[in-house]
Amino acid sequence: MTVRQQLIVLIATTSICGTADLVRAQPDATGPGPLKVGLATVNITPRESVYMAGFAARKEPSEGAYADIYASCVVFDNGVTRVGFIAIDVCKIGIPQMESIRAVAREVGIPPQHVMINASHTHCGPTIIGNKNPGYLPVFESKVCGLLRKAVDDLQDAKLDYTVGSCTMAVNRRQLNDKGEAVGMRPTPHKEIDPDVPILRVLRPNGTVRAVIFGYACHPTTMGGQEIGPDYPGAAREWIAAAYPGSLPVFLQGCGGDIKPRYCKPNGRFGYVLITPKETVRELGHELGRAVITALTVPPEEVPADSEGGVALGGITRLIRVPDKKDPQNKFHEIYNGAWRIGDTYFFGSQCELCSQIGLRIKRELPDLRVWPSGYTHWGGGYIVDAAQFPEGGYEVNVSVCAPQTEDILVANAVRFIRELQTDPVHDSPIPAPGD
Repeated sequence: MTVRQQLIVLIATTSICGTADLVRAQPDATGPGPLKVGLATVNITPRESVYMAGFAARKEPSEGAYADIYASCVVFDNGVTRVGFIAIDVCKIGIPQMESIRAVAREVGIPPQHVMINASHTHCGPTIIGNKNPGYLPVFESKVCGLLRKAVDDLQDAKLDYTVGSCTMAVNRRQLNDKGEAVGMRPTPHKEIDPDVPILRVLRPNGTVRAVIFGYACHPTTMGGQEIGPDYPGAAREWIAAAYPGSLPVFLQGCGGDIKPRYCKPNGRFGYVLITPKETVRELGHELGRAVITALTVPPEEVPADSEGGVALGGITRLIRVPDKKDPQNKFHEIYNGAWRIGDTYFFGSQCELCSQIGLRIKRELPDLRVWPSGYTHWGGGYIVDAAQFPEGGYEVNVSVCAPQTEDILVANAVRFIRELQTDPVHDSPIPAPGD
């Protein structure tokens, strides 16, 4: 059975706007206890030449690395349940890796729907989907799955705080001609980006910083070539780690399907000026890192806990159907959507490359809450374009297989899941594996 056939079996009982409601587990009568957080990180840089993901024109395997790539894990534990975030420096992962991570999560007491897996979407990482790198795949899987156990072993008393910074390192890449048609991947500064840099810090009881989780919506496509590297997220982490020695910086990719780093030439195209591609990567990443540190110069708001130090945790992950672009009445595609709650902060993560207006709209629909939307979550790729951009055409619209109605479905799911988590954080029904 092919992966697609397996997924069709899996989705057979779902509706157009989402799967059937999950059976909710009742929280422990005593409520959540003091929060504990565990951290783990591992270097996943291939030590051999591997095939790379991100640019279709690249046919040859890698030739070394300009910087190491990493996977990192944060596990939150309130005595009632656990939530795990995994951030990985790859373009995307596959179903086998996602299922392996979820299986280990079950073993260490994390409900699989409480696991968020986010790919940075670097275009200078190894190919994980398929069998192009048979020697590297088991190494990758072993290292990444091992993070959950290490993070659980590292659980320590913690406090959290949250703020939102701002960064304009990115630019929309869908330039239009005088007819309103997209003319290629060219910078268009007049189109809106999402400048938000959400930041969740993990603090020791004495207030010192253990981890800085931060996000931004922008393609890590500053450079190509044959060298492995994390692109700007790695340089941003480098800056944050220097500002908070001994802390773990963790990057979550946002909804940046139509957004690129702002390195431009005056001819209206992307290109390098004055410095080399690698230097440009570092400058752009350091700009994002500075935005994080600047936001933290004003003490962030503490994520509230109850009188016992308890912080609400929970998550929902569901497989949904969205209509096909060419035949929206009869053909559908299956993607994972998820939402996770960490205290009063709500994360939404969707499979695929979500364009920036979708993330912005999700936040507008929930103005009373702290909402952190992300694409590149769960597994796989493919574009989901906001409906307003379909008449423009262009790369993202042309390669997407999803109909314009997909935007409304995803936004509705985000709102519904997050509102559910407001009243009932713990959802303990398992996610069916493909083929179940």
